[in-house]
Amino acid sequence: MEPTGAAPLRPTDAREIGPYRLLGRLGEGGMGSVFLARAPTGRNVAVKVIKSEFANQEGFAARFHAEVDSARRVASFCTAQVLDNGNTADGRPYMVTEYIEGIPLSEQIAKFGGLDPGPLHGVALGVAAALAAIHVSGLVHRDLKPANVILSLSGPRVIDFGIARALDRDSGFTMSGELLGSPGWWAPEQVRGLVVTPAADIFAWGCLVAYAGSGRHPFGRGDAVTLATRVLNSPPDLGALPAPLNELVRQATDMEPLRRPTAQDLVIALVGGASPTVIQQQTVDPATEILSQTWEPPQNVVDSTVTGPTPVPFKTTKNAIYAEDTEDTESAKKRGNRWLIAAGAALLALAVTAAVLITARTPGSVRPQPSASTSEEAQAPNDIGHRYNLSDDFDGVQLVVSAKPECGVSDYQGTKQTKGQLCVVRWTMLNPGGELEPLTTPTVTLVDDRGSAHDPLDVSTKLPGAIAPGARIEGVTVFDLPPVRKPALLRGTLFDGGKQIEVRL
Repeated sequence: MEPTGAAPLRPTDAREIGPYRLLGRLGEGGMGSVFLARAPTGRNVAVKVIKSEFANQEGFAARFHAEVDSARRVASFCTAQVLDNGNTADGRPYMVTEYIEGIPLSEQIAKFGGLDPGPLHGVALGVAAALAAIHVSGLVHRDLKPANVILSLSGPRVIDFGIARALDRDSGFTMSGELLGSPGWWAPEQVRGLVVTPAADIFAWGCLVAYAGSGRHPFGRGDAVTLATRVLNSPPDLGALPAPLNELVRQATDMEPLRRPTAQDLVIALVGGASPTVIQQQTVDPATEILSQTWEPPQNVVDSTVTGPTPVPFKTTKNAIYAEDTEDTESAKKRGNRWLIAAGAALLALAVTAAVLITARTPGSVRPQPSASTSEEAQAPNDIGHRYNLSDDFDGVQLVVSAKPECGVSDYQGTKQTKGQLCVVRWTMLNPGGELEPLTTPTVTLVDDRGSAHDPLDVSTKLPGAIAPGARIEGVTVFDLPPVRKPALLRGTLFDGGKQIEVRL
């Protein structure tokens, strides 16, 4: 049976794009059109084709394909996996993702109102896990909104990520001055035209969860100018949300990006039931805890997607996961709210694991510094999200730079820039071993894109005398840079006898 939800092709639409045969239209947005297509393997896929007005911009195609290549590295859990990219016959770039059968969150809320607490928690967790995977890969979604979250039988899935930066990787505007993203789902810094960081996605996450819980947009209705004004001048109406979502959403929608939690913070808090201020002081095993969570898709999602042979549903108990006997389709629909299939449980567990537990990495030789003349920075590799072992012990203290530096800040906790801009580097220190590890005053230097070195400011996080077994420390290191400089490399030694690390930023 053909998937539902695709509109017929228009007479002017192509019938094939590359090796993909188009079956219908799935939607149209600010950057282009999305088609349902059939791959040569027989698999249904979604193909997004960029509008000519963007494709004709100088350098856009190269930036687009660089961003898609980065997006293909994002773990597919809780996201639509990026499969392919290329150019159409008339030169417009396109990307191919897996087709997610389900219902957009925007459509669900418009038809049925706010979600019940169970599905609401599942949406909050699934979207946070997707953002964690996206951010670890060095990307920012930039256009997170209910229309880009699909409610499927296996859980919420985030789509359409990682390509908006091809328009302008430094600000939230196109070359013509048009604000990227969707009205009402912008973060304040996007409206102001400041550098867009993962914190912008966190703000959108908070608005999305509030909307999913109440059925009302946190900033109401209106045109783009009205909504932008409210984002800058009025607090969002978050409604009444169940704990811990009420506190997490409040923190996520803070006007100051640096005060918002990270996506990893949100995932751990939602799994462990603690707020980000608490999880910094304790260790949580999300991969274990997530198995106790249940994704209960709304009944209409089950009704609209259960077609053909019925999948074998699974149940979970505290100590085992086992399959029920296969039921007919009608019975499966009636029992849809009980679905916690084994694949779904594994999916969520792996989503959290992929987003929170980051690949370990041992520092190597000095890497060349990025050139200031390089215009295609979207392709430049970086070490954001990688774990660095700070000693020769395999279970010694580790450091993760969890997000790209947040620059363009004029004031941080009372410390003002004197050279042009403050750059804030967020990091996490972990002690996976079983012994108390002593710490000393670190020696850290930031090298900018022109080779100049900068020392940290006193407002940077001060390390305690030691880090306990299994503990983690969240901190920031703040640097003062000239306005035209960009951070390229973080170099330093974190404690006596430790290795010197070099992190490409």
